[in-house]
Amino acid sequence: MEDQTDFRKMPVIHPYKQILDKAYNEASNASKTVSAENKVLEIRIKELKRVETAVDIICKYLNNIVEKTPHVNLMPPYYVEIVSIAIDKEQFKKSLGAVRWAAEKSKELSTTYKKKLKGAQPRDLARIRSEYYGRQSSILHQIRRDFVFLEECRALLKNLPKFKEMKTVVIVGFPNVGKSSVLKALTGAEPDIQPYPFTTKHVRVGYIEKYVQLVDTPGLLDRTLERRNEIELQAVLALRYLSDMIFFIFDSSETCGYTMDEQMSLYTEMKREFDVPFIVGFNKVDIVSSAKNIDVYLKKVSKDQFHLSALKNTGFSNLREFLLKDALPSKKKFYK
Repeated sequence: MEDQTDFRKMPVIHPYKQILDKAYNEASNASKTVSAENKVLEIRIKELKRVETAVDIICKYLNNIVEKTPHVNLMPPYYVEIVSIAIDKEQFKKSLGAVRWAAEKSKELSTTYKKKLKGAQPRDLARIRSEYYGRQSSILHQIRRDFVFLEECRALLKNLPKFKEMKTVVIVGFPNVGKSSVLKALTGAEPDIQPYPFTTKHVRVGYIEKYVQLVDTPGLLDRTLERRNEIELQAVLALRYLSDMIFFIFDSSETCGYTMDEQMSLYTEMKREFDVPFIVGFNKVDIVSSAKNIDVYLKKVSKDQFHLSALKNTGFSNLREFLLKDALPSKKKFYK
């Protein structure tokens, strides 16, 4: 069975007319290789060859879509929820079922018309094969919208990250506090880092050696679950299903556009909602004003705290060593 979490393996889904054109062209070419001493027999075999070739190409294409497309019912909970945010999950299942139906109907139709061709008069052979082509085209025409929908889903879902079953640390904080920069400093991963909020459109993953999985989430805003947008919901799902530990990042300089009090409020909310160990990073300490006293906040957060500058790459040695400590395989079996 194919991996039910890897949408990158899902094949590109072409418009139905393109599929038919390829099948019928290949069928025509295949018929040219047929020869027989009896002219009538040769015509009959050519028409049979066209039908057999066309249905083989069409069914192979349709079955490939079904086999390589992840099935929602077989996905782990995290993927089911994040897929539900990105697309209409029920329509996705219906469209995939429509492709399966088309493959079955195409096979049945070819069986029927091959029988007709074997028993038909020579003058009727071309007409019967043409009739088969028309009915085969009608089957794919019925699911044309399903092809379009599945291709749209593939384009949306192909960049969903894959997760490994190991110690997982989820990085959270307000937008633009430097989460992606911290991920890069710790793991060497190359996220798309830009100086504006909500740069991280999807959950990103990096690794410290082969022991710790770091998940960079889109920036969270301090508001209720119902008011959060789709990007924020991805972060919540990562927290809920993946985290063995949460790494909360403060922007000590407040250049992210949020005050330390606002960031502390979000930290308090996260601590209340998620029952996992927390560590804290105070980022951008290199540009904190000398007049800005953050000592009061240091006393309010986890004792496991680190002063960082992603820009100057300082403070990460101790943090990396801390994260690797006791990095045994995660007990959170989110693939179960």
